[in-house]
Amino acid sequence: MWPLVRQARYLGRYREIAQVLVGHGFGALVNQLGLVSLLSLPRRMVMRVPPPEPLGTAARLREALVALGPTFVKLGQALSTRPDLLPADFVHELGKLQDTVPPFAAELAVATIEEALGRSVGELFAEFSCEPLAAASLGQVHAAKLYSGEQVVVKVQRPDIAGRINTDLAILADLAALAQERLPFGRQYNLVELVWEFAATLRAELDYHREGRNADRFRHLFADNPTVHIPQIYWEYSDARVLTSERLYGPKVNDLAALASVGIDAPTLARNCLQLILSEIFSYGFFHSDPHPGNFFAMSGNVLGVVDFGQVGSLDRETTRALLLLLAAVVDHDTPAALRALEHLGLISRRDVSPQLRRDLERFTDGFVDRPLRDISARETVNDLLTLLSRHQIRIPGPLAMLLKALVMMEGVGQQLDPQLDVFGIARPYVQRAIAEGLAPAELGGQALRGARALGEVAVELPHQASDLLQRLNDGELRIQTEERELRRLTGAVISAANRMAVALVLGALILAIGMVAIAVGVGGWTGPLPALLLSLGVIAVLLTSLVLLVALLRGRE
Repeated sequence: MWPLVRQARYLGRYREIAQVLVGHGFGALVNQLGLVSLLSLPRRMVMRVPPPEPLGTAARLREALVALGPTFVKLGQALSTRPDLLPADFVHELGKLQDTVPPFAAELAVATIEEALGRSVGELFAEFSCEPLAAASLGQVHAAKLYSGEQVVVKVQRPDIAGRINTDLAILADLAALAQERLPFGRQYNLVELVWEFAATLRAELDYHREGRNADRFRHLFADNPTVHIPQIYWEYSDARVLTSERLYGPKVNDLAALASVGIDAPTLARNCLQLILSEIFSYGFFHSDPHPGNFFAMSGNVLGVVDFGQVGSLDRETTRALLLLLAAVVDHDTPAALRALEHLGLISRRDVSPQLRRDLERFTDGFVDRPLRDISARETVNDLLTLLSRHQIRIPGPLAMLLKALVMMEGVGQQLDPQLDVFGIARPYVQRAIAEGLAPAELGGQALRGARALGEVAVELPHQASDLLQRLNDGELRIQTEERELRRLTGAVISAANRMAVALVLGALILAIGMVAIAVGVGGWTGPLPALLLSLGVIAVLLTSLVLLVALLRGRE
């Protein structure tokens, strides 16, 4: 269970994590996870009452994550997008986590660049500023100028950050397995899978090659869109730990005073922000999943400059179609359609549709009756839906959570610029176009072809699967699970069948006996009252038994 804790190189970090948790008032959690005995921690340390502070549990958790470093800050940020997992106060508090830390020494940044690119900074750049423009938990950004004259920014990864993050991710995987085994919350949710998703996302963010490819893809997708500018990547000056890209100039989109000073029209910029995320979702199925204001610049002509493509998400065609169905169902107050959309999104299955879920979903859709679309907030809609899903212990997939987070964040950016922003009004053309494209003959033909192909694959596999099922049944490997209600029904059916079989056997025996008596009378030539009496009694017994059997059969059909 704890293979990593026995390795000396991780033991110190385990102790540090446990001590930070205890110091912030989570000693009971450390004890429940069994870390006290596993790490040989002094019990007096675990049971120590934290100093009185005017902080709630959620705020203490946020401070503990900050104290634990970049991996745990990133974890808190990820959890802040999951109201289906955490109470609202935790989501709100973790949403305050900022991915900003003090910069590291410029000498280390220069050493990383030269090691990664194999040349000195003086050979690579005509100018290089040792003072970073910005610093974050994974790296920092320096301004530079190429010998060809282009102004660029150089993103440099923190030294040894990958090793520290990999250690923390290994420990988080162990803690998730322990929590899943020992805590009610852990048993309710698949914490091991959640940590696996988080680890995959964070490791991808460490690969600057991947971030550069993401930027190139966005640049290609929006090449013909005059309202969006994606910076160019200079691959000759980039590596897995160093990323050099075009420098964008302009104020951040949430700096309203600076926007006004350079003549930016805030409502137009707000509309461009929202159109960006809608295009990503409904046109391309590829979206920027970390659209906080720091990643957006207001450039001349109300053009939106977008940077930092370390966190992105993808949507397949079926998910996009299901989102459209859900949006249409909410607007039309159609609860059955909303249930089907949630099923297509993979959030529920048919057996999950309880009367309580149906009733809550009806209340959710009724909340939009007689409300103008311009008065409906995406944040409000998403939060209400996630609260509903959380109440029924329905966990949403990671990519969908990223999408909802991105949509809400982009709406927030837009409404900072224009409080009267009509989100659904701007979204309507995108939705209508996506629906029209989904109903186009070519698309319908493609869906039919994919369905036929899937049906053919099922037909080919069915005999093999049936054979495998029968073999497993024959070998005793197949286990059948059923609910108590179904078990009672099954038990009653078996008992009823057994009773009817017993009656049938008795009836068969009586008929056989009558037949034998009749044969004996005919063959042996019996005479007198005895044979007639035996035959009469036999016929009466058969009639009575038949009546009992008939009553049993009629009861069995009820």
